[in-house]
Amino acid sequence: MDDARAQLMVKCVSKSWFCGLLIALAPFLVWGQTVRYDFVWDDLYLVQNNQSIRSLKNLPAIFTSVTAQSSENAPSFRPLRTTFYALLYTLDGQPEPQPWIFHLASVVWHSLAAVLLFSVALLFFQRMEGADSVAARIAALLIGLGYTLNPVVSEAVCWVKCLDDLMAAVFVFASLRCLLRWSGGARGYLAAVVFYFLADLSKESAVPFAVGAFFIFVGFHKLPWQRAAKLTVPFLAAAAVYVVYRHRVIGKSEQCPPLSGSYGQTLIDMLPVATEYLRLLCGIPPFTVDYNFMVGAPPHRFFSGEVLTGLALILVVGGLACWLWRRERWRLAAFGMAWTGLFLLPVANLIPMMQYMAERFLYLPLAGFLLALGAVALNLPRRGLAGTVAGLVILVWTGLSLDRVGYWKDEVELFVRSSLDNPACVRLHENAVIAVFNLPQMRSYFALAPATHKLVIADKFDPEKAGTVLQTLTYARSAFPTEHRITMALGIYCERRGEASNAIPLLELATTQATERQGTNDPECWVELAKACVVQKDFDKARASYQTALQLDGNNVPALHAYADLCYDRREFKLALPALELLEKLEPTNVENTRRLREVQAALQR
Repeated sequence: MDDARAQLMVKCVSKSWFCGLLIALAPFLVWGQTVRYDFVWDDLYLVQNNQSIRSLKNLPAIFTSVTAQSSENAPSFRPLRTTFYALLYTLDGQPEPQPWIFHLASVVWHSLAAVLLFSVALLFFQRMEGADSVAARIAALLIGLGYTLNPVVSEAVCWVKCLDDLMAAVFVFASLRCLLRWSGGARGYLAAVVFYFLADLSKESAVPFAVGAFFIFVGFHKLPWQRAAKLTVPFLAAAAVYVVYRHRVIGKSEQCPPLSGSYGQTLIDMLPVATEYLRLLCGIPPFTVDYNFMVGAPPHRFFSGEVLTGLALILVVGGLACWLWRRERWRLAAFGMAWTGLFLLPVANLIPMMQYMAERFLYLPLAGFLLALGAVALNLPRRGLAGTVAGLVILVWTGLSLDRVGYWKDEVELFVRSSLDNPACVRLHENAVIAVFNLPQMRSYFALAPATHKLVIADKFDPEKAGTVLQTLTYARSAFPTEHRITMALGIYCERRGEASNAIPLLELATTQATERQGTNDPECWVELAKACVVQKDFDKARASYQTALQLDGNNVPALHAYADLCYDRREFKLALPALELLEKLEPTNVENTRRLREVQAALQR
């Protein structure tokens, strides 16, 4: 029975169409659930609010204007991605962009990339000395599945924004396939150049393939380097045309000033990233959607352990690749290493960009990493053991990917779970809080001010209709127990329901949390605490809370009104007088303020 199963497996694997079908279906089994997911983060700017994708008449502008790429003037030029967004919007035919079709497109592009990589890997492995057809096909199949299921691709596949990474990879793999199948004719060669230029128009991360083409001609077609150089010129010319045109459209090459203040320090701070990228290429957790916490961190000293480790890794891999290239049997492993390094260059801040690292930056380098591993495995004496280990690793990756895909369901899930995984990242925490208050059930009662992100309370607050708000705030507070805006909102909710005994401890805690987290106190929190104390008839604490709020913001008109009302109703006219005098200056047309002020002044004169 075991022999029969083994023969059946060999028979199936011997068919390229079967391997391709298996690889093509795998993304839908793991990443296919994203068709039920929402737009998140930059998707709102690039797709949902981007008016340029809502008509194919805007195609000329998409290729000539940076503002057509996004609803915000972001310094990026990805015309093919934006064009494809427009096609998807047109195909769906709905007034507003629908997330499902964009997520489906991402899964399809990822599937196509994996199938093309399988084809490329098979072409490479069939050229290797001593590699039989079955072993080559199994190795190529494992690479295709590994590329499909490595958890590090979750960002590229699940985030609609990253369609540019997927498209660039597909066109690069298509160009590479044409070069490997090239037998000297013009058609295949021109197709490779065209695919390469399309990759550039998808994302600038594809540019290094122009150099990779030279190594294909020299290392695998065995051409003299002079002829290989001539054949590489059109690729370099396509790269130059794209780079110049991109600079002309954007108006600059860099996205921002150097992250670490100076160019040299930024490059030093990039060296520790090398070890992190190696870990991520191996599919080893932890993962995160934002490495922004690296920005603003204390600059690394050149002779620090992290910098020297990263530099040593780069030098060792580079030196090993050069040594292996000179040995025919190991040349593919060297090519895979070189590929990984080449495609990391555009994100190495050699031209300043807005991030130190991101997982989506590994989508193209991952192909070279897997090719190198596959080449090493085929050169090992015990290929069966290597294949078994690879299969087990892919199973582990599949489990990790099934967990990672759930992060992208919506912004609350993405930012809350990511922030809990990586509490050091302030931006993730802030995005998580914003996402909670942006929920539909929350917007009728609470909001965060756009510029300051301070809590804003709705004028009309009906606690009887806010049942889901309590559930949301309770969940949010369990996730972020030290977040003062969530604690404050929960306290206000209790106060509006007349549950002052529950509200007061929460609001007192919120005042402490605001000081601890931000270093400054929030006067609005003290105002709400005072209101709860009034309901509880603890007038002394209410008065003290209003006074604290006014010490923090002396011109806070609502706080002045509430404090003046409290003192007036309590017949504490000496305390009410300064507040009423200030209100008369701030609201000179408010006759009620004037009436009360005159009444208080008269009472004090008696």
